[in-house]
Amino acid sequence: MTLYVYLAALNTSAQAWEDTSETVRGASKSLADVDASLLGDRVAGAAKSFIDTWMTEIKRLQTTAGDHGDALRDTALLYAQADSDVIERSQQLMAWTDRNVSSTGDL
Repeated sequence: MTLYVYLAALNTSAQAWEDTSETVRGASKSLADVDASLLGDRVAGAAKSFIDTWMTEIKRLQTTAGDHGDALRDTALLYAQADSDVIERSQQLMAWTDRNVSSTGDL
């Protein structure tokens, strides 16, 4: 089995999710600034309910996006650590003169 993990791609994706979280946070701030009472007594209650529902959804989306970014960063760190551990253990099994050989066979 071969497993290819591109750490840069994981980190780029993590950053994209974190950026999305910040964008959603900006939408939350804009929505929080809305004064439903300006719409008058007839619709203020419905507008407030609508805003509250969307605020809850926006907070959920912001948290989800942030969590995705964190999970991708954690995954990249785990893969990098696993690679480092495997390399170190493999080098310990090799003859001293072969421990720093590159993938092309160069020292």
